[in-house]
Amino acid sequence: MQGKLKSLFKTICEDKLNSYPSAEEAKRAKLRNKQISKTLKQHQKEELKKLKILLLGTAESGKSTITKQMKIIHGNGFDMSERLEKEILKAIKSNEFLEHTEQLWADSGVQECYSRSHEFQLIDCAKYFLDKISEIKNPEYIPSDQDILRCRSLTNSIQHTEFCVPEGGHQIKFDVYDVGGQQGERKKWIQVFDGVNAILFAVDCSSFDQTLREDPTKNRLLEALENFEQVWNNRFLKNVSVLLFLNKIDVLAEKIAKGRDISELSQQYPDTFPDFKSFTPSKLEVLRFLESYPKYSNANSMHPDTVKTAVYIQHLFMKIVKGDLQLKERITKRDSEWHSGHSCETFYTCAVDTNNVQKVLEWLPIPYNPEPFEKIWTAINF
Repeated sequence: MQGKLKSLFKTICEDKLNSYPSAEEAKRAKLRNKQISKTLKQHQKEELKKLKILLLGTAESGKSTITKQMKIIHGNGFDMSERLEKEILKAIKSNEFLEHTEQLWADSGVQECYSRSHEFQLIDCAKYFLDKISEIKNPEYIPSDQDILRCRSLTNSIQHTEFCVPEGGHQIKFDVYDVGGQQGERKKWIQVFDGVNAILFAVDCSSFDQTLREDPTKNRLLEALENFEQVWNNRFLKNVSVLLFLNKIDVLAEKIAKGRDISELSQQYPDTFPDFKSFTPSKLEVLRFLESYPKYSNANSMHPDTVKTAVYIQHLFMKIVKGDLQLKERITKRDSEWHSGHSCETFYTCAVDTNNVQKVLEWLPIPYNPEPFEKIWTAINF
């Protein structure tokens, strides 16, 4: 028995000695460990220079168009292969189809139907492309940047865009995530909440007289307010500040000029939409809007209710931010303390206007700061 124990002990000792690496192996292992540590530190350093931006909003609010603008402004734009692959070319049928479409579009009855397009589901870029059929049917037609920006495609997955912006002698990397805004797509939003530095929430200001495609009984602007409320009060985003893009101001101006009126919502939803006719924006609010759109600074170039409507909508969203308007969420006093860690700033935008979007996106080179957006405010020069 004692002999067996000695033999076993000897075997264990030999195995133990053999398990130790040689001096050469230990040197190689140490070098590998050093390289791995260096790679990890470099990765961490790069991550600190990267900002994650989440682009949210209801369907057809212009989120994807803003992403395209980022590619034009801060990326390399669209190369020829991308232009030839865009949905606009995929949608083109035969030349005969285009000829018939052009004739229909010139018909007075069709034009009358279009004037009432808010009563049915028609994408807002329809008129833009129908007006230029003669150009599109040219065999040598190639979509311009504006054509690509106007082209509407359904976002039914998480779209990821990366670009770099020079700042202080180095590059700041941006990861922008565009998630579908349809009701069925919003369950995917939480997948990209982790590590978010800021949220760009887009709102279609012109949608006040339209209903959802997926629910014809639901007003689009009311849906946007409820959706924003859920984002603003989300526990996972309590330290993430929000840039609220009140978008499609150009479409809003066209609707107001044609006699459309948001005051109808005050009658349908009096608890949510206060009396519009008695609402008066301050001089500072009017000035801020006009600084965003210099082309409207001439009083004759815009219906006076355009500014009034835009500021009225801005007030609705800010009431949610302040806790003065509760739709679906019921926020307690304790819950309201979440909002001390983030803020919300609003901007009037036209996603198809590169100059306007570039002015707003000038805040991007500035690293995220949870404090109020003083630096961003200065960069945008409102």
